[in-house]
Amino acid sequence: MKFSVKFWIGIVLLTTNQPLGWGAMLVCDFIAINKQNEFFFSLGIALYALSWGMLGLGALLAGPEGIRYSRLLLKKLRERFSLLFREKKSEE
Repeated sequence: MKFSVKFWIGIVLLTTNQPLGWGAMLVCDFIAINKQNEFFFSLGIALYALSWGMLGLGALLAGPEGIRYSRLLLKKLRERFSLLFREKKSEE
């Protein structure tokens, strides 16, 4: 089955929204604390909110089948990372 470009854009948005949202919040809050500047705190909140928009747009573009597919991709990615970290722990 061939998927449309719209579907793949939705998949990209669905799979990248959490890392980008949480990562932006973490980095911006770290900078805000170090520089004692509220702008970076507000920027982190705005970028986190933008990631929710990415989630909604991705769900609309990919549809229910895309949501299932992105969950499968994220599950496989988590399994690969957990295997990678388990191997490193066993080497120590």
